[in-house]
Amino acid sequence: MKNLTPIFISLTAAVMLQACGSGSTKSQPPVAPVVVVAPTEPIAVHHIQPDAVAEYVENFKTQQAEIKLQIEGVKYDIELIDIYPSESIILTRYEYGYALIGFDFDEGEPVNFLRIVDSSLTSFEEAQDNPDRVLEGTDFTISEESDNAVFIGSVTDAATQGIYTIRLAFNESLIDGGSSVIEVSGNKATVNGDLGTKTYIQVANLIDNHPEVKTLVLQEISGSINDAINMHTGRLIRNAQLTTMVEATSDVNSGGVDLYSSGAQRIYTVGAKLGVHSWCCTDGKAADELGRDHAGHAEQLTYFREMLGVELGPEFYFFTIEASPFDSVHVMTKEEVDKYLLIP
Repeated sequence: MKNLTPIFISLTAAVMLQACGSGSTKSQPPVAPVVVVAPTEPIAVHHIQPDAVAEYVENFKTQQAEIKLQIEGVKYDIELIDIYPSESIILTRYEYGYALIGFDFDEGEPVNFLRIVDSSLTSFEEAQDNPDRVLEGTDFTISEESDNAVFIGSVTDAATQGIYTIRLAFNESLIDGGSSVIEVSGNKATVNGDLGTKTYIQVANLIDNHPEVKTLVLQEISGSINDAINMHTGRLIRNAQLTTMVEATSDVNSGGVDLYSSGAQRIYTVGAKLGVHSWCCTDGKAADELGRDHAGHAEQLTYFREMLGVELGPEFYFFTIEASPFDSVHVMTKEEVDKYLLIP
């Protein structure tokens, strides 16, 4: 099984960056003009080569198909909701409620904990306060099968003491996919959740199947689980000449700001929060501790040159990593938004 630690570290940082929305405004949102840049120098650097993205996505889909929760032999799909590093928990959703999976984020390995909380309530906090049924993992083993962690054994109904067989298989794509949701309304689509490989697939499907959509409204985004694919999601948006927009109540952070920068036009509404910070880590150092000529910056510099231009792109990138440590966030001022994201 692949060690999942780097992915969980990325998600932990993203979750820490959530902030509250702000009040509304009646002022006219400023619109960034179209930025058309196809730099050839310096040489482009990518985590995932552009011609390898399709294979990467297909491999992700294959891994996703292997993620299953079985209760008494009945199979269910599960999807990520959130993680709780301090409690060593991955929170997921399945057809009848929620599954809490034990995971040691420091070691990058699953731990001996599993709980099923059945409820039709859409809020997990409400569901755990008033569940329809709680099944506690009481006797199971954890093994490795190819890239999967597999829990096999039994769970016990906390109320009736009934015992049910259980099998849970998951892999790094559970986290790598993120938790984003894209919803179409007229000529706009809203984006919420943590960005990941699912987001790339969702945006690609949106472009293919909803040509009427011209604007992506970024609402609540704590960050990106997978910057490597998130940058290619931004390229999809730019190539499709979509507009990105943040509303007065939007709270968009980290990789969400990267995605905002990809809009062929960018609409900023006063009150929107755009949060930036450094990232962690390369050679044991956070990005802001590396020299500006360090190779660890190359992929992000390539991306921002494409989105903001050969001069402003690098300037904005270094601004973001120097504005705040990786475990905190700097909310951009209106002046900073005007300078970096709303000028030619």
